[in-house]
Amino acid sequence: MRPYRFLISSLLPLLAIGAGSHAIPAAAQTSKIDQLEQNLRQEFQRQFVGYSVAIARHGRVRRTLISGLARRDADGRKVWGPRTRGNVASVSKSITAIAVLQALEANGLTIEAPIAPYLPSGWTRGRGFRNGQSVTFRQLLTHTSGMNQRFLQLKANGNEGPWGNDWDGLKFAVEKGVAARFLGPDKYAAGNRSYKNANYALFRIIVPKLWRMAQGSDGSGVRKANHGALFALYVGEHVMVPSGVQGASCTEPANGGHAYAYDWNDPTGAGSAFNGTLQNCGAHAGWRLSAPHLARIAGRADCNSANNWPGDKKLLSPAACFARTVRKLGWDDGSNGSSDRTKNRYWHGGMLFSRSEKPRRAIQSCMVVLPDGFSVGAIANSDSRDDQRVCGKILDAATFL
Repeated sequence: MRPYRFLISSLLPLLAIGAGSHAIPAAAQTSKIDQLEQNLRQEFQRQFVGYSVAIARHGRVRRTLISGLARRDADGRKVWGPRTRGNVASVSKSITAIAVLQALEANGLTIEAPIAPYLPSGWTRGRGFRNGQSVTFRQLLTHTSGMNQRFLQLKANGNEGPWGNDWDGLKFAVEKGVAARFLGPDKYAAGNRSYKNANYALFRIIVPKLWRMAQGSDGSGVRKANHGALFALYVGEHVMVPSGVQGASCTEPANGGHAYAYDWNDPTGAGSAFNGTLQNCGAHAGWRLSAPHLARIAGRADCNSANNWPGDKKLLSPAACFARTVRKLGWDDGSNGSSDRTKNRYWHGGMLFSRSEKPRRAIQSCMVVLPDGFSVGAIANSDSRDDQRVCGKILDAATFL
């Protein structure tokens, strides 16, 4: 029995809340799409070097807005097109959350399972990564593991070491463990949300092991040399292809024409490619996708609209959807807030920028699930003129829904 199945009968009524259970007349749907498109154009126009925004309903892209340059003259001029891809940065985390829930369910596990059994056996384990005393999947997915607090402790003592999001950096982080959990004023105490890429980067190692275990293996074949490729294969097979995304990668192929990152205030300067590697692909950042890709993936995993998809087209089961929605797994912690701008809206943004202050070359992205089955994906290749992030612009455009 799947671990979530016993919940389904009691949770289905809850999943229907806000799902638009009453049919929306076709004319009203068209009007809403028109209004959303108009609002998005107003929010995005003349704000970026270039952008692409896609509007989908129930995972089917209905409108795509494009404007400006994906690459300026210094990098071989290319205008934005509907299929132009860019590095979506931390939006990758929302995709990873989908993959994690799928892999857990395939192994009869829930998000409350400990992660310790699925880490490489040869790694030295610090606090929170030992059997019997382990961080859970939920804690990684919600950034409440204490990993960032531990990093801040080490940094304060001038001893953060080779912490990073590749295999060796994660091995070091696991050895150092997580911060202690206790009540009190200590700013480094674990338990509260503290965003850290390493929480999601670990899934690049864990998910391939779960995949192999679901196939009857012990998962011991997951190694430094192959973990990135295995993770990319899993996500490609279980998330990307079912969403209609072909050729997903963290690297740009030759003549790929992907968008570069630019400084709005430096019109002649070269951009940044922010190209990734296969070995560190996708878990916390790095997928190179288009705005329509993001809108489709968001729609296929839109838990409010799950009943609109046949069983073989859904990315998540109803109960996994419930866990994702209630715990905001792979979503910004501000999702589904109390205001009209955030209620029944779920999103995750991404941002990459050059470390030097001038020029500050940036590329940003966002994946948003909105009421009535709408989803939006967006990529823009600079900071905005008004300093508002892409996710904020989408939420402002969609307050009428």
